[in-house]
Amino acid sequence: MKKNYTYLSIFIVISIFTLLFMYFINAGDENQNLEANPYTLQVLEKESSWIYEIYNHENLFIRQEYIPSVKGKQSFKSKTDAEKIGKLVVNRLSKNAFPNISKRDLNDNNINFEDIN
Repeated sequence: MKKNYTYLSIFIVISIFTLLFMYFINAGDENQNLEANPYTLQVLEKESSWIYEIYNHENLFIRQEYIPSVKGKQSFKSKTDAEKIGKLVVNRLSKNAFPNISKRDLNDNNINFEDIN
C-alpha cells in the first residue's frame, strides 16, 4: 500500500512539472506574437467625427478618415465604430492578408452608415 502512495506522489509531481512547463512555453509564444506584430492602432477625434490611424512600427501606414466601402465621404460617428474597423484592419495586416473592408464587414460590426445607391 505504501508503494502505491509513492507511485501516486511521483506521478502527481511529474504532472505538475509538465503542466508548468507547458504553461511557460505557451506564455513565451504569446509574448513573441505580440512583439512580432508591428502594427498599432490609434483612434482620434477629428472635428465632430472619428478617424483611425494604423502605424507600422512607428511610421504612419494608414490614415482612414472616412468609412471604407461606402459611397460619399461618410465619417465614423463614434469612437467605437472607428476602433472596430481599425482592429479588423490590423488583424488582417497581421495575418499578411489584404486589409480591404466590405459592406458586409461594416454590417457584421454594426457600423452606422448611409447606404447610398
